[in-house]
Amino acid sequence: MNDFRTQIREDIKEYQLRYPNISNIEKDEWAFNYWILDKFFYEDEELIEDKIIDYNDMGVDAYEIYEDTKELYLIQNKYYNDSSKLSAEYVKNDFLLRPITALENGTYRKSVEVQDFFSKYKNHDDFTVYLQIYVTNNNRCEDAEEYVKKFNTGHPKYRASIFYLDDIKEKYYGDTKQNKQNIEVQIHSVNKGTILNINTDDYKLENVLDAKYVFTPVSSIFRLYRDSIEKNYPIFDMNIREYLGNKGVNKKIYETLLDPEDRKNFFYYNNGITMICDKMSSVETRSFGNNINAVFNVKNPQIVNGCQTVNSIYEALKNVDPRELEQNYKDTFVMLKILQINRENEYEEILYKNIVTYNNSQNSIDEKTFVANNSTFNRLKTEFESKGFLLLIKQSDKNSYSTQYKSATKLKEKSHERLEKFGLTSLNKVTDFFVPLEKLLQVVIAFALGGYDAYTKKSNLLKDTTKQYQTAIDFIKDDSITTDSLIDLYLLYKKADLCKSNSEENRFPIPYYLIDGFAKYECNERISDQISKQLSDHQSIENIIKLYTAVTKAYTRDINETNIIDYNKMIKQPVNYKSLGKQRDILKDVI
Repeated sequence: MNDFRTQIREDIKEYQLRYPNISNIEKDEWAFNYWILDKFFYEDEELIEDKIIDYNDMGVDAYEIYEDTKELYLIQNKYYNDSSKLSAEYVKNDFLLRPITALENGTYRKSVEVQDFFSKYKNHDDFTVYLQIYVTNNNRCEDAEEYVKKFNTGHPKYRASIFYLDDIKEKYYGDTKQNKQNIEVQIHSVNKGTILNINTDDYKLENVLDAKYVFTPVSSIFRLYRDSIEKNYPIFDMNIREYLGNKGVNKKIYETLLDPEDRKNFFYYNNGITMICDKMSSVETRSFGNNINAVFNVKNPQIVNGCQTVNSIYEALKNVDPRELEQNYKDTFVMLKILQINRENEYEEILYKNIVTYNNSQNSIDEKTFVANNSTFNRLKTEFESKGFLLLIKQSDKNSYSTQYKSATKLKEKSHERLEKFGLTSLNKVTDFFVPLEKLLQVVIAFALGGYDAYTKKSNLLKDTTKQYQTAIDFIKDDSITTDSLIDLYLLYKKADLCKSNSEENRFPIPYYLIDGFAKYECNERISDQISKQLSDHQSIENIIKLYTAVTKAYTRDINETNIIDYNKMIKQPVNYKSLGKQRDILKDVI
């Protein structure tokens, strides 16, 4: 079987080797739940097990909660190794209705945390429940998909999705296949009067681009995005495509589009969409029904601003019966700005990049974040590789690096002094030198904010609007932080994690608590330029590992005795620095 299931099985096998003490990890169907929470929700591996409810449960296998955004994900997985097909009745009754009905009635017993969260926020304006089912084959069930569409249309606060194997693969690699072929799309409007043409010849102005401002139906935008997906055409400019995961669907936009009355006001609520293209045709007049009488063609469009709007339109309208789409949305419009740019022209290519940057920096993506997302991580990736470590920004980096490096010889040559310093000379495989971006950011957050944030806020680290993301970016870009100090900090974590894995209890030292204590006590309240000084030689590193192995063990015992809280509950709660500091003071002269 040579499809994406091979990659899933390889990842699952890695979990089974790395975490043999996790209950049920040896069962592939259970481990698939672990895989989903790790790869798609970036949950910390220490917390994943508690979020897998019951892999035999007919309603929910796993869940994820985002307190900040009032979002609840109810996840069901079908780990098929054969040609099994999803049952429409199962989707209708067990996937869509059973868990939601129980939660609405306050009778959901599988997870107190899920029921409490649902009850707390169910009446909040921002509350959304995502019901997601992941199926490891491509045997589509059209009846099930129809049930999902009807469910979504009738429940604005609940959003159900089915992900088949190809969908899972696309989510895993984080981007759509890039098809370099040209594409031409149609844009509609009410009449010529609802299209403002700005043309350099007509206006007799210098440095004015050919442009159109179009009062266009949202159904036109829906078809544009739908067709680009079907043709594997990258409709979103590469500079903003990364934002789709975090900013793809706006709840207010989505709910407005589902409201038969309020959707008529959509044009007034929305800031519009900006598109850049290679060529626009002249406007033609002909009737398309529903008061739409004008059309023109656009070649090779790229949406550079408004990805939230476009994604929200697509998510809302894809659930509508195609026979009713135009009629239902005949009075729902959005403003579309289209600029024609010749990217072969050096001046206009620079202008194109500036338009992308400025449009997005003025709409909640500030310029600092915009640049960081496009350059900071890529810069680190290059610098890490030059020192023998492979920073994984995307899932596909694993495969590309594995192809590029057939052995770890060159990587060890570049990093051997540092490996000796940290006592990590046993690293021999190329994969031993992988540094997942989210793991590096967790380590940074453990240093900058503490172990609690590192464990419980991992899912925020790749969302550019969160405190954790911005803190990590600011830390990395701080003048006192060098690539060497970042690598040293990460290797301190890796050393701690290996020691934990080899320990009798498989719990100590607690890696992020070690980084937290190191930052607070050894680096004088998280002063970053102390990192390399404190990690300057092998003996200093060994002393830190020994000290915090003892400290985190004593801390865990103290918290358990004082508050009767076990390890799993403890790491979900804020660190008690009074206790942690006390244990460190007691043990620092003993170890």
